[in-house]
Amino acid sequence: MKRYVYILMAIAIGVFPLVVENTFYIYLAQTVAFTSIAVIGLNILLGLSGQMSLGQAGFYAVGAYASAILATNYGWPLYAAIPFALIVSGIAGTLVGLVALRTRGLYLAMATLAFGFIVEILSQRWVDLTGGTMGLMGVPTLDFGNFRMGPIYFFWVAGFTWLFVQIGSDYVFSSRWGRSLLAIKDSESFAQTVGLNVPIWRTGVFVLSAVLTGLAGTFFAHQNGFISSDAFSIQLSIALLVAVVIGGLGRSYGPVLGTLILLAIDEGTASLHDVSLMIYGGILLFVLLGFPEGAIGLVRKLMPSILSRALMAVPSSPAAAPLEEVFSQNRRRESVGLSIEAISKSYSGILAAQNVNLSVAPGTIHALIGPNGAGKSTVINVIAGLYGADSGRIRLGETYLTKLPAHKRARLGLARTFQNLQLIGSLPVLDNVLLGMERNVPRAGGFWRWLVDTNHERIARGQAMSILQFLGIEELAGHYPADLSYGHRKLVELARAVAQQPKVMLLDEPVAGINTHEVKEIGEAILKLRELGITVLLVEHNMDFVMRISDHITVLDYGLVIADGDPAEVRANPKVIEAYLGVEEETT
Repeated sequence: MKRYVYILMAIAIGVFPLVVENTFYIYLAQTVAFTSIAVIGLNILLGLSGQMSLGQAGFYAVGAYASAILATNYGWPLYAAIPFALIVSGIAGTLVGLVALRTRGLYLAMATLAFGFIVEILSQRWVDLTGGTMGLMGVPTLDFGNFRMGPIYFFWVAGFTWLFVQIGSDYVFSSRWGRSLLAIKDSESFAQTVGLNVPIWRTGVFVLSAVLTGLAGTFFAHQNGFISSDAFSIQLSIALLVAVVIGGLGRSYGPVLGTLILLAIDEGTASLHDVSLMIYGGILLFVLLGFPEGAIGLVRKLMPSILSRALMAVPSSPAAAPLEEVFSQNRRRESVGLSIEAISKSYSGILAAQNVNLSVAPGTIHALIGPNGAGKSTVINVIAGLYGADSGRIRLGETYLTKLPAHKRARLGLARTFQNLQLIGSLPVLDNVLLGMERNVPRAGGFWRWLVDTNHERIARGQAMSILQFLGIEELAGHYPADLSYGHRKLVELARAVAQQPKVMLLDEPVAGINTHEVKEIGEAILKLRELGITVLLVEHNMDFVMRISDHITVLDYGLVIADGDPAEVRANPKVIEAYLGVEEETT
């Protein structure tokens, strides 16, 4: 249905300026089109990746000035000036994105605000280049040499550019790109463990946002033939932010609805320019308190369900694929082991792990146990790459992992679950599982498959359903994590880890906090993983559970290995009884 929606939008863009006689309305439509492009950029940045920017006016100004100066002062044709301005905007976005790698939350907002102020001050003071507050006059307009038809031509270019950007935004929101950005937004540590290079993604989305905002700036520069520094103040950044929130933060069609509402408010309050920031603040507060999902949330509630699904790009639940499509029948012969050689890790001089040696045999369940504070989770995090080891080596099969970042270890076959569950609350269960499959989903031609296919990820979704069925929770595919019991959420996270098709799986307290029936379910699931040839390293405090499913056990105490052997040997070891299990008479 999305194809028909896009065709209707294209027809509307083509026909609108031909049937509207008032040039003012064409001008407003132009402004809606290119402003929506800037709002889309901010929506992807903030709504998907969670990176706050109060400096979008700076990117807008960079695009506008770069294109205007090249076209006006140096005589560049617009077909060369505009693309070059986008390159300059992308460079600015890269620089700010690199700063964003070292800051989060409020500090990032302040850093981007500073960028916006720097660009505004430069545009005011660098008079020889920008014209300062007097501005640049005689900027070529995008009219293709026909002054009378110029407004119509400009609208067509801006309108069809917006449509192309909107289609791209829809693809991001309904594909692995959107899922990956939401994973980074919710938990960067989790994102690394499913193979995402978080710094590249964070910087890349900043560049994309900057380019889209710079593109909107170039349209602004070539709309009226005049620009000045007054147009690029903090008020513009706040207006773009308000448009995102009003429309619906993190919603694909939120930007265009938010832009329409914002411009309507601007036109209605034009005589109150001196208090515009107060008006914006009041609107923002009202929407956040009364309508947190924005205008698109209201549309979703009021529109018929079929049209709502078309606009919100809600996928249907696929049928489960045969399990052998996910795991090879010969997987057991491909099993690999994990070797930890003299690993040490300290925090502020306190040794959490001291010279830990651990050998996990291929295709086995190996438990790592010990009292609280023994260093078990530290060892798991060091293996996964979330913490760096002070010394020692880690080997997966014949590959040494010690110097590799977490995302590369995940790509080589390490998967893990977390003691504190790391599920993406804004995604249904099936999409959470798909996050584990990202490196196995074909990427070539993804956009075109999405555009022409009614279910472009049907193979991957079928495989994800097969994993849910394998774990006995296929009926939960369309539910959200918050609607599930704690035990079922544990199983969903296990399904996500299975979807990575790992060689070795690291399970951090998989049955903590769940009831006896759920413990049994997860125990059966882990035994099934062993049957598939997956090597499992397990951290757990439930000794009945550990003794029942483990092939081998290693015991830590104060960061030191105090015992290593099969369950019977460990259960009878005096050091283990004293440090962890308790005196034998008290446990029989």
